[in-house]
Amino acid sequence: MLERRLVQRLLSGDERAARRFVDDHYGPLLRFLRYLTGSEEEAVELTQQTFVKAQDALAEFRHESSLRTWLRSIAYHEFTHWRRDRQETVALSESVESPAGLTEDGIVLQQAIDALPDELRETFVLREIDRLSVRETAEVLDVPEGTVKSRCSLAKQRLRRKLASAWDFSDTRSCEVEHG
Repeated sequence: MLERRLVQRLLSGDERAARRFVDDHYGPLLRFLRYLTGSEEEAVELTQQTFVKAQDALAEFRHESSLRTWLRSIAYHEFTHWRRDRQETVALSESVESPAGLTEDGIVLQQAIDALPDELRETFVLREIDRLSVRETAEVLDVPEGTVKSRCSLAKQRLRRKLASAWDFSDTRSCEVEHG
């Protein structure tokens, strides 16, 4: 009910509603697109494009999904166009920009996620980082729910292997308490 009211207010040109809409969704969309593109600059541009597309298509929003899912669908669509249109391929290690304040472990995790194949990374980010349901993720990616589950499982397996090799868990000395 609240979303229907918000959409009506947006369609009527209510500036407060528009600010609230952007405030509520900008950060999560930016983070989602940053994970997909590996670039803060590209993510900002795609986030802005997503809001422009959403504004243009808002009258067609049918409330069959949440605004959150609908926006992710638009953002994902914009990302796939960006990826397809991109002229040069940049090595992941060169294209990933670490957000300020990210720890060394956070950088390793970010790089492991970025190294996943596109369809696994996209599924993982939607499910595990953006916390969309299986149904919502399937809707955004336009794939069956079973595909979402298998991709997410495979992504987790690959991340476990990658992180286990990056973080050598065989040396447990650093976890031991020194007794003096």
